[in-house]
Amino acid sequence: MNFTSPLLNKEAKTKYNRWPSWIGYAAMLWSALYGGLHLYWLLGGAGYPFKNDDMGLFSAMVTHLPEQIGGIVFVTLCLIGIGIGIVMQRPQNKAFSRWFPIAYSWGFSLALLLFIPDTRLIAAMAYAFLFKFDFNWHMLNQIFCIIGALFWMLAAVVYQRKTRHACEYCGRTTDGETPFLIRWGRSLTMIAVFAPIPYAFIRFSWALDIPLGVDPQFLRDFSSANPMARTTEWVFGSLCIVGGILTLGLIQKWGEVFPHWFPFIGGKRVPIMLAVLPASIVAIAVTAAGLVFTFGILAAASHLFPMDNIILSQGWGTMGPMIFWLPWGVALGLAAIAYYYRRRGRCSSCGIG
Repeated sequence: MNFTSPLLNKEAKTKYNRWPSWIGYAAMLWSALYGGLHLYWLLGGAGYPFKNDDMGLFSAMVTHLPEQIGGIVFVTLCLIGIGIGIVMQRPQNKAFSRWFPIAYSWGFSLALLLFIPDTRLIAAMAYAFLFKFDFNWHMLNQIFCIIGALFWMLAAVVYQRKTRHACEYCGRTTDGETPFLIRWGRSLTMIAVFAPIPYAFIRFSWALDIPLGVDPQFLRDFSSANPMARTTEWVFGSLCIVGGILTLGLIQKWGEVFPHWFPFIGGKRVPIMLAVLPASIVAIAVTAAGLVFTFGILAAASHLFPMDNIILSQGWGTMGPMIFWLPWGVALGLAAIAYYYRRRGRCSSCGIG
């Protein structure tokens, strides 16, 4: 079924962003580049990004893989990815042929998003508000993997749309089916609003010199070692509260139209990507950090790792609120997608909407 509307003129088609036509090739190019890097490291090249144990238990998941095994795994995954990308350029008729590329693409992208980034991404974003910037090769590698994950995720989306005969650009079909995320958008948004509140409450307590969930001596030592400790607690706690308020905009009217008291832009429509992009970036960083924290908490609680010299041994206040980060990040990401689906207009390619 062809969803290209004959009523659209050539000028409108030229202006339309034709990302579905090149996203698969971008995913294959990324795989070739990253696979080549890992082949270089596998052969003894310098700069292997996962040989980094300074964060101990709370480092990225792949840090715990031996260097040689990690290199073999990524070279193999990237080579398979290139082959899958070639297959995805032409939709298959058989069910197995269709679902294997979809499953591989989603699995590869989720692995890149969840198992490679660690807590440093969200920490760097938070410390930027304190005008502290710490960027290194390890973080650049994580960002590059996130970009690759997004390429493969979007390639999978386009391929799914092709195989079910939907518009490649918007995913709509002629039956006018409503995406299920729109129905769950309000619930997902409220989860994303309330999930960071325990973390903010702990931070505000420490800022007021209340040793909630930790040994009082730990709080005194922390304050002595860091002259900016009180300011840091206020900023981190406030970021969670302000972020929660902004997240409400995904389901409120002021998230669609700027309030009239806004200078210059009051009464104008909020650009969709102005809400979706920041929410998605934060969701990725929070989800990755939340998975690392959850794994660390469960591993230490199961005595898989010693609790000496790690922050978990100081009390529930240091790590307890982090257990909410994983649902926070997932809910925020899905809420952003629901917001996009709810606000998007008529498709410039198929004319549906």
